[in-house]
Amino acid sequence: MEITDLYPWLERPAAALRKMRDKLPGGVLIYGPRGSGAYELAASFAASVVCSSPKDGVACGSCADCRLVQAGTHPDLKYVLSETEAALRPEPWNGKIQPLPKGKSFSKQILIEQVREIGEYLSVTAFRSDHRAVLIYPADSMSEDQSSALLKTLEEPPEGAVLILVADDVSSILPTIRSRCQLVRVAPPTREQGIAYLKSQKVRNPESELARLGGLPLLIHESGANLLLEKKDEKMILDLLAKGALMTSGDVLEAVKNDLTIGPLVAVMQRWCWDISAQSMGLESRYFPDYAAAVQSLSAQIDIRRFQEFNAKLNQASRSKDHPLSKKLVAQTLLMDYASALKASQKNY
Repeated sequence: MEITDLYPWLERPAAALRKMRDKLPGGVLIYGPRGSGAYELAASFAASVVCSSPKDGVACGSCADCRLVQAGTHPDLKYVLSETEAALRPEPWNGKIQPLPKGKSFSKQILIEQVREIGEYLSVTAFRSDHRAVLIYPADSMSEDQSSALLKTLEEPPEGAVLILVADDVSSILPTIRSRCQLVRVAPPTREQGIAYLKSQKVRNPESELARLGGLPLLIHESGANLLLEKKDEKMILDLLAKGALMTSGDVLEAVKNDLTIGPLVAVMQRWCWDISAQSMGLESRYFPDYAAAVQSLSAQIDIRRFQEFNAKLNQASRSKDHPLSKKLVAQTLLMDYASALKASQKNY
């Protein structure tokens, strides 16, 4: 089945990849926010690369090579995932994930040993296909050392081999890596497409659920990945944000008593601020219809330029979300910075 049959919003990037099938570049970088389908698109493209009977650039799904891909045993297709991603994904090529000792956690990064294995894997000729593919996710988790090691392979890729990098945040990929790859952007679905997909998954209240997922419907399948706040925690945060400049340090300390996962917290605050900014510029808000009155009231009070300064802080917090700081302290600081930004914005409005 074509990937666009499952996810219609992937038609444009899928078409770009189909054009590459007959003349493969050495590197392809597929990027888009998690939950948009970038990883799923990359896996579909990787399967087409080793398919012996592709149809219009799409894996046929029935040849011997496709059956090997489905079984996770194709010798010319290699998946390089971080330990965290491998643990989250049940595909057969990941192998059995062993439980970790108490107090340990899976690595979120592609490890240097994994990058070195790519070079060793590509140093031998293909076993079955004319082409070989290596899918790497999340490519934006690689450090400078790991990226430099991968760069050597990208600079002189073996004939018939393609490295398929997948990234949630393309800005975290080194420019030297980006310049050696064909870039393919995956945009989130339209609201109508997102709602239609959630309906197909029998999700209750798909409109509200899509808003909770930030417009990224595939996150519905990743509830265990610490990508979203618990619903009660999200409501607590939204109730605080709705207070705006009236929020006090006491309110924050009383509400945020436990550690909150910083990535999802920042995502909620970014979407909240997007709604306020959109309303202030005469556009429709997108994410939190249940808080429409509060968003409208706050949007009428802000100086948009001053408010964007706080958005920049949120962007920085998103980039450093995995830093080993106290999560409770970071959450409290971000909320107080938000209240301060609104107060400063109002004074200069």
